[in-house]
Amino acid sequence: MATNPIPFSAEIESIRSTMPTGAAEDFRRLAEGLVGAIEQISPNTLRSTGLTKPTTQAAPPSPTIRVTGANGVFTVSLDAGTKVQSSQQVWFEVSYSTLKSFTANITVMPLTTASSVVLNAPGTTYFFRVRASYDRVNWSGYQLASATATSAGLVSSAATASGAAFAQTNYGVVSSVASGGAADVEISGANGALTSLVAVKGGNTSVLPSATIVGVTPGSTQFVGWNGKNYVLRPTLAAVLSDDLTPIGKVSVVSTAVPTLPVIHPVISGGGVVGFDVVNGGAGASQPYTLIISDPGGLGAAATTGTQTIEAGVLISVAPGNAGANYDGNTIVTPSGGSGGGTSGGGTAAGGNGGRMTAV
Repeated sequence: MATNPIPFSAEIESIRSTMPTGAAEDFRRLAEGLVGAIEQISPNTLRSTGLTKPTTQAAPPSPTIRVTGANGVFTVSLDAGTKVQSSQQVWFEVSYSTLKSFTANITVMPLTTASSVVLNAPGTTYFFRVRASYDRVNWSGYQLASATATSAGLVSSAATASGAAFAQTNYGVVSSVASGGAADVEISGANGALTSLVAVKGGNTSVLPSATIVGVTPGSTQFVGWNGKNYVLRPTLAAVLSDDLTPIGKVSVVSTAVPTLPVIHPVISGGGVVGFDVVNGGAGASQPYTLIISDPGGLGAAATTGTQTIEAGVLISVAPGNAGANYDGNTIVTPSGGSGGGTSGGGTAAGGNGGRMTAV
């Protein structure tokens, strides 16, 4: 008559098979002795409590993974799948490698039940994968986040110090010229058209070429940056203060439209014209206006205007010039012109003041 096998005999033999020969036999004797002792004290307890290993296991979840990188941080989003009940706890194991094959250079992150994890790793590029389990024993197959590696990017200056000064300067000049129905933006050195410019970033000095960017929208404000290969235009200053661009300058691009003349009132003090109030900046200017200061009473004399600031075709301000004398409340400023007719100039060429970006 056959005897029933000792409880957990299969498990004991499974563990024993992984151990060195001498230790394996000692383990077998110890384990069988413990089980036998329990059986003598309480017969059939181990057979009736259901403690034996289940013959079947619930299928592990089917996870998905999505990874994005920005400002030196990887953000890993995890999903256990639609078949998982809300009461079921799912464990995720996320790992990453420089190789898509995951045959080397593998880092395994701590197990988590969260729906997202982050990895701070500025300047790195990795492949990510995930597997999931209910019991941390039976795992799903690995799911790759993407067929291409994800880059964490660099930590931007905005992320580390808002509004911080940047240790860079350049000796370039940016200007514009009308070209048919569009405009061109010209970048050159301080010595004139077609000359190279010098850029300084931290302790590094580099020589950049002159260039012309064609087909630019007339009457727009543009900021110029150098990406290491080409000059690019951006609509805001913040857009060129990034880690992958060297800021060069700002330009108020010439307009090809017929200008709408501005309205300017003189500021009189002690009989002299000491300033100008731009009541309406007009529109469409591609070069400075001709401004005539006159006194209908015929007493005013010798007053002039100073530099005009024009942004995207709009007159922003007029600097005072020679104040003159004998002007009164009847004094008027009459503008005319403002159209470049395709000649260079207009707007603000930035790059002076020791090479630093100005008027931004």
